[in-house]
Amino acid sequence: MVIRLKKSYPSIYGLPVIHSVDTDIFKIKYFRHCLQCTFCNDQCCSYGADIDMLNVDRIQEHKEELEKYTHIRSKDWFYKKKRKWDSEYPGHIYTRTSRRKDACIFLNPDGRGCMLHSFALDKGFDYHELKPFFCSVFPITYFEGVLLIPEEIEEKSLVCMGEGSTLYQGARGEIQYFFGEEIIEELDIIESGYKQQKKSA
Repeated sequence: MVIRLKKSYPSIYGLPVIHSVDTDIFKIKYFRHCLQCTFCNDQCCSYGADIDMLNVDRIQEHKEELEKYTHIRSKDWFYKKKRKWDSEYPGHIYTRTSRRKDACIFLNPDGRGCMLHSFALDKGFDYHELKPFFCSVFPITYFEGVLLIPEEIEEKSLVCMGEGSTLYQGARGEIQYFFGEEIIEELDIIESGYKQQKKSA
């Protein structure tokens, strides 16, 4: 069920703007401790990710260091011919991270996790500056202003589904980072009401 929020919440970049939430994010569970997982083989990083061009520009600011860190040439990081326009993306233009060996180009081939994330941490700055928005908030996404479950969850194709915390609890800190404390206060109230409703059912 989709619930309209009391107000609209723009991200720290102005876009996207969230005005509603699908209550499925409060009930579906998954194993959220990704780097402790021993069974998924980084499945959620199999396809690469959409990334707005403003984010691409931030990554390119670290081009030389990142090339050394990843051992991948910067010209291979993104699909240059897949640029598209979307009203909900910061800057409106986006592309995708490219793939190699059936995984995102930035997935660590010699270990686990995202190399953009680990590079930022190693250099002492916030990983949100580089890591694509959709990777940070996964396993929640948005469409037309609604926070909702991604296609992989809807299709039940992720092997990490079923055990652990809810999608919302897993992404709560990321939603707070991108959209602020006020949306979290409202979502927490909705979640609490959903739990009470479930108990009385």
